[in-house]
Amino acid sequence: MVLNSLPFAALFLIFLAVLLVVPKKLRKGWLFFGNCLFYLSWDRWGFVLLLLSALMIWLCGMGISAGRSPAAGDGKRSVGERLLVIVPIVWSVGLLVVFKYAGLIDGLTGRLRVSFPLSMRSLLPPIGLSFYTLRCISYMAEVWKGSIAAVRNPFDLITYVSFFPQIISGPIERPGKFLRELEAFSERDLRNFERIRNGFLLFVWGLFLKIVLAERLSIVSSHIFDSFQQYGFWELLTASFAYTFQIYCDFNGYSEMSRGIAAMMGFSAARNFRQPYLAAGIKNFWRRWHISLTSWLTDYIYIPLGGSRRGLLRKYVNILIVFAVSGLWHGSTLNFLFWGLLHAVFQITEDLWSRTGIRIPKLLLHILTVLEVNFAWIFFNSGGLNRGFRIIRQMFSRFTCPKSFDFGLIPGNLVVLGIGLVILVWVDVLHEKGVSIYQKTKALPLPVRWLLYLGLFWVVIMLGLYGVGYDTTGFIYAQF
Repeated sequence: MVLNSLPFAALFLIFLAVLLVVPKKLRKGWLFFGNCLFYLSWDRWGFVLLLLSALMIWLCGMGISAGRSPAAGDGKRSVGERLLVIVPIVWSVGLLVVFKYAGLIDGLTGRLRVSFPLSMRSLLPPIGLSFYTLRCISYMAEVWKGSIAAVRNPFDLITYVSFFPQIISGPIERPGKFLRELEAFSERDLRNFERIRNGFLLFVWGLFLKIVLAERLSIVSSHIFDSFQQYGFWELLTASFAYTFQIYCDFNGYSEMSRGIAAMMGFSAARNFRQPYLAAGIKNFWRRWHISLTSWLTDYIYIPLGGSRRGLLRKYVNILIVFAVSGLWHGSTLNFLFWGLLHAVFQITEDLWSRTGIRIPKLLLHILTVLEVNFAWIFFNSGGLNRGFRIIRQMFSRFTCPKSFDFGLIPGNLVVLGIGLVILVWVDVLHEKGVSIYQKTKALPLPVRWLLYLGLFWVVIMLGLYGVGYDTTGFIYAQF
């Protein structure tokens, strides 16, 4: 039951309707129940693991904060305090290692001739594991630093860890911001029509990105990449750009739907994407792509390693480590690690070039950034490092003209895809210029405005339901 499915929409509408009328003192309880209900509908056994993680960081956080104020600073800590922060972090990292790298563990134990009663490959990762473990780690880090006080109510902490709009694919909300909003949740005016409308429009925009664009782009990319040996440079280049936009529409679509759902519930969620393909440089790209993960890696890995404060060589080593962690976080196969290291090399090269004082024209830098990102996505999507290199070798060994333009879509769907991509680029360009489309529509008369909203919603649903065979395909980042 994913965010773009009809069962989820029906269940959420019931949940929201009750939330808007339930007495204020019962709101947090209803939200807690809703988080549990939605997660249990996705993964019953995984919910037990989520509860164990949340209760562990609650207990350890309470232990760290016992007898000291949040402003106590980073003075000398006892061995017991250090264990209280180390144990839950090791637990969280250990969960990722066991469930996400099961294949590697099986292979290693097989070579060492060590056997387990249960094959590691049979352990399916719980839903949202990669995202809620990062939330748990950030909570422990903030309590340890004294940036926030430990949460006294365990149900509040479980609500933070399991917040259902963000549990599958983020964004990775920071504990301080979310817990402050949760604290004021019982007194907030949830029947704010403008906020609910804005959340609904965000949801519709995300739905457009997912079911109108991403689903069609996935057909184009998989149609060619699944049998890449039959194609040459131009077809594979088309497939690579199809995937480049597919993963953007898919992941940004989820993020916008998630933000819309959170807004309708009374929570504000920060943007996870800010026109990434209009970036000028790889460093700028990562300030725009998966912003919550980038800032998490910066705050909890890059800066603690020393950041750029310990010399140029150490800075570049830290960049390599951060991008290697990012790659491994996405998956256990070598193509993900290679994808991460590619971005590290791109960023280091960019930094070295900037030190020469030679400026690259901005348009050329935009184009170069998109080409670099597109090249790296080929390995990300390859399913294996060797297969990624085979695709590249095939791509640059055949420069013949395409025999046909059959990309797995009928002409009508190709037209819809083309128009949809034009709309996407147009919207991103307007946002880049600081133009608010929503503010523009507010100037329209009320009846016209609502006809426009409902018309767009109807178009999105029709093009999604009856365009390419609606099957509520899951989101790409749900697998990470």
